[in-house]
Amino acid sequence: MSSPKNFRSAFNGFNREDVVHYIEYLNSKLTSEISQLQSDAEFLRDKLKNASDNTELQEQLAAAEAARDELSSQLEAVQLRNRELEQRCADLEAQLQSARQKTVSSPMEQELEAYRRAERMERVARERAEQVYQQANGALADATVRVDEASAQISQMTDKVSAQLEQLQSAVAGSKKALADAAATLYTIRPGSTQD
Repeated sequence: MSSPKNFRSAFNGFNREDVVHYIEYLNSKLTSEISQLQSDAEFLRDKLKNASDNTELQEQLAAAEAARDELSSQLEAVQLRNRELEQRCADLEAQLQSARQKTVSSPMEQELEAYRRAERMERVARERAEQVYQQANGALADATVRVDEASAQISQMTDKVSAQLEQLQSAVAGSKKALADAAATLYTIRPGSTQD
């Protein structure tokens, strides 16, 4: 139904049929807009409610958990390797000590050998600690990047939903104002007596 632009004039005001058609037009238009806005609001509410069920976010979370599990298994493998290296170093030290005890004769040589052995053990421990630190630091950096990406996507989605809700609220306020204006127009054009 098209909007009437002008009311035909009658003896005591405007033509009643024009006014009635205009009111019906406004009523149907506003009812349609309100219905559309309510369905949009329901859609947005459902979207907001189900944001936690978003499959994309679930896939990212699953990928982050899988990466965490993989890093955890890598860390366990590194720790196992470190224990094996420690055992091997201890065995080599025992063999070296045994061999040196057979050849070392003076207390000075024994003391010097103990100092060298301590130096070697310290160097091996330092290298092993640096290796574990590098691996753990890399795993932590990777997990941080993945969490930051997921957080940014969730923030973007929340911003979009908030903007859509604000648009919906302003549209509903506009519809209410249009209805109030239509009612005010009705009261101002109400005839004092029967029109032709």
